[in-house]
Amino acid sequence: MAFQEEQVIARIRRSWFTLTFALLALFLAAAILSYVSNRVVDQWVLYAAYVVSAVLALFFWLIPTVRHLNYYVELTTSRLIVRDGIFGQKTAEVSIAEINSVELGRGRKLTLGRRSGEPLVFERMPKAKKIAEELRALARLGSGLGG
Repeated sequence: MAFQEEQVIARIRRSWFTLTFALLALFLAAAILSYVSNRVVDQWVLYAAYVVSAVLALFFWLIPTVRHLNYYVELTTSRLIVRDGIFGQKTAEVSIAEINSVELGRGRKLTLGRRSGEPLVFERMPKAKKIAEELRALARLGSGLGG
């Protein structure tokens, strides 16, 4: 039995279009600061604008951006790994040898039928069609070599 090194085929992230709302919130925070800093005489109004802009930037821009950057799908020669959450806390891992069927649904929905257990459903997968094609090819290759 020969052991082969696992190679990464693809590492895919979500589209940057998911950050549209976050970028609009950042623009709004900058616009508020820009408007208020030149027109307000009272100091308390300026501080209130700083607080509102900081809250907008933190909750509606920074947190979604960090979540976006921490989600990725990694396809290797022997398994599919989906990491999500801040610092990759949620990990779903499926061995290619365990995959029985690959179905592509509406809305970039990918359903992986497994030989043992319930099928895994991945919603809003980036480049779902490409991942499905690669998984089908790897599953055929693995089944052809195994028996």
